[in-house]
Amino acid sequence: MRKTAFSLVILLALAPTVIAEDSDGDGFDDPSDEFTIWDGADAYPNNPDIHEPVFSTGCDPPVAKLDLREPATFTCTIRNEGPIAVNIFVEVEGGPYLSNQFLPNSYAIDSLEVITIKVNLIGDSEGYAMAKVQIFARANGSASDMIELPIEVTNEEWSGLNSQGDSSSTLDISFFSTILDEIASWLSGNTPWEFSNMNAGLLVLLMGFALVTIIRRKRARSTWRRNMQHRPIEDGRSEARFDAIRKGSKFQYADENTIPESPVFIIRRNQ
Repeated sequence: MRKTAFSLVILLALAPTVIAEDSDGDGFDDPSDEFTIWDGADAYPNNPDIHEPVFSTGCDPPVAKLDLREPATFTCTIRNEGPIAVNIFVEVEGGPYLSNQFLPNSYAIDSLEVITIKVNLIGDSEGYAMAKVQIFARANGSASDMIELPIEVTNEEWSGLNSQGDSSSTLDISFFSTILDEIASWLSGNTPWEFSNMNAGLLVLLMGFALVTIIRRKRARSTWRRNMQHRPIEDGRSEARFDAIRKGSKFQYADENTIPESPVFIIRRNQ
């Protein structure tokens, strides 16, 4: 009896190992709903020579030179080269001379799909910095891919900072740039077209003009309808006044049965 119970325990302990599949025999289980690539599954289940996720990456511009407090935006693309969809986590390491404005986020990328992210950095102090865009596709804590962004921060103050005036409440342009970058990223991910920061700004501007035009047209139509509703009332009042004048005894236009003779005819007759 004890031997039978011990055998059942051994079978139950080995059950997950027996159920797991390894199609290419490289020692990494095929991905499933319960065991994903993020958990450690094989990113190439039919290729015994590779099992880690592979990405094609790049940023524009690849190198940047900034003045003090000058913001810069890098447009980075990430392409999943594997045959299986993956979930990735992206974060940016700014470095000692930079202020990082990028918020870490998770993305789902299908096979051969390309996503675009905007990385916003500001030069804080003079020096050479290496910003790093880190892509995590595994839960083990190490980056699956990395994009390096060499940046030089000069000792000159950004001219755009002085143009904001000397007031204590200085307008931060990077805030608006970040909003436009997020709009452009959202449009690029939800439409078949690729939007840049400038395209998003123009689209927002056009939508603002269109909204103002629609509001003005609605107000004009509302005024016209209100005037048309009052018009029958005013017309009725005018007709009533006309009827009162015509029927009253103050004005008698139809007393003369004939047209009066002209002064010239009267003078000639009297001569």
